[in-house]
Amino acid sequence: MIAAEFLSVAAPALRNHKGADSVTVAAVEPSQHGPLVRWHGPLLARERERTPQGGASFVGAVPGPAILDVLARTLAIRWRDGAPRIPRDWDEKLGRRHRAIFDNCPFECSGGWRWLWEAGAEMIRDNGIPKRFCSTQLKEKFGTIRWYHNSDEDCEYTQNVIDAVEHLSAFICEDCGRPGRVRQGGWMRCLCPEHAGGRRVAGGG
Repeated sequence: MIAAEFLSVAAPALRNHKGADSVTVAAVEPSQHGPLVRWHGPLLARERERTPQGGASFVGAVPGPAILDVLARTLAIRWRDGAPRIPRDWDEKLGRRHRAIFDNCPFECSGGWRWLWEAGAEMIRDNGIPKRFCSTQLKEKFGTIRWYHNSDEDCEYTQNVIDAVEHLSAFICEDCGRPGRVRQGGWMRCLCPEHAGGRRVAGGG
């Protein structure tokens, strides 16, 4: 079940990444985070593409391995206490658990993304929170997460995690956390087929 869920999100999330067809699931293993997917993607680029433009360089999309690492952690957290559930006060509890990351900033979205937010917070914490890191807004916009933040130091790892969280939110249902797609209809939302209410996938993809 977890491996299937992983691949259901990974496939569309990596659609524009070279080497995406090399991604496989080797195992789902117990870990301190929960049941963690061990994946292989030998043809995925591990660094952001950087293209020189004038005197600067254009930084490409978040690397595929960063996306898959955040996805694997998200699903581990989602399933570590048994069947996934979304308590009414999920946002308050999450904010308290990761006060150093979210800094009492409210979550302006539904609870299906709670595991994605927590994965990002855990991974940033485990790697070392950048100096004076502060989340300034945590919201949904055009069907995906927007995680605005400030910091006194640049940290590529932290930025990769945040960018991966934002990217993955386009493929995880905001209402329940199952695989989903951004859908049109009134306003854009990322929803699974069960919660779509007849909305069509944006762009027909």
